[in-house]
Amino acid sequence: MVDRGLFYKEWKQHQAVLLVIFLLFFLSTPISIISEYFTYQGCLSDHFYPKDCRFYLDYQTGGSLQFFWAPAVLLAIVQVGLERSKGLLDFTLSLPYSRGQVFNTKFWMGSSIIVGAQLLGYMLSKLLIMLLNPGSVEFFDHFMVGSMIISFMAYALVMAAGALTGNIFAQLLTSFSVTILPVLLVVLPAINLGIIIGSDHFWERYPIVDSPIFQYLIPIIYVNPSWVMDSKYILLIPAAMGVLFYLIGYVSFIKHPCERNGSFFLWKKLDRPIQILVIILGVLAFGYMGYSAGDSIIGYLLGMILGAVIGFLISYFAIYKKTKLL
Repeated sequence: MVDRGLFYKEWKQHQAVLLVIFLLFFLSTPISIISEYFTYQGCLSDHFYPKDCRFYLDYQTGGSLQFFWAPAVLLAIVQVGLERSKGLLDFTLSLPYSRGQVFNTKFWMGSSIIVGAQLLGYMLSKLLIMLLNPGSVEFFDHFMVGSMIISFMAYALVMAAGALTGNIFAQLLTSFSVTILPVLLVVLPAINLGIIIGSDHFWERYPIVDSPIFQYLIPIIYVNPSWVMDSKYILLIPAAMGVLFYLIGYVSFIKHPCERNGSFFLWKKLDRPIQILVIILGVLAFGYMGYSAGDSIIGYLLGMILGAVIGFLISYFAIYKKTKLL
């Protein structure tokens, strides 16, 4: 579990970053509410007709708060990727703590800052809403709860990627790839299958790839706050994914090598399967683009050949070329 001494060490090591992220999560929503209120008051003082001025809060589109996931991603990079690149993680692993304790201390400190700060900001915002009494408040509770869940999911995902990879670039690239993985594994092959069988109504015959439930299995979809207008039960999906990413990160951290060596994947057995997967996806993606260019099978085949070459080169230089250690 979490050791107090290790917790203190992590706190002192990342104190500035943790405080900045805490304040950002805590104050963003209350400040946005106060800003809307002052805008409303300015409208009242500048207009002859007060009825033209409205003070309402609508979180249907998230507004300037839709990037709530970004600080969570930054924190995970600092805690794992940056530490490993600088050799600080090697020092932490040399202390008399198990790898499970190290990972859990980092993870639960970070997730507590992310979720706890938003929870306090939510409570303060509710108080401000009661005091300032806006004309209407739309989707506020759903947005705030979703913000906590989705930022936790993003943090868990990048932490898991950091536990699997050996440098910051690999951590970011792996994280991004996972956010679009359902598209790559389901939609891209389905598109190519539609080309092969020559079906003009492929999506109607296989509606699962166009269903709302499938879309919400794609982590990157939550960057767009359109989920606010859907059922609150949709948030169970990112919550479950967050728990899954935590378990993957925890198991990877304690079972696989954690010391820095500049490799893309710390577990070398992943190198060849991932390279093959990248080549296959390159073939499918460029084959589709080649076909789309002229609705030609020849273009489709040429695109597949080009995709195989590009997929091989990208995977080879990304996976097998070690980065320089800082």
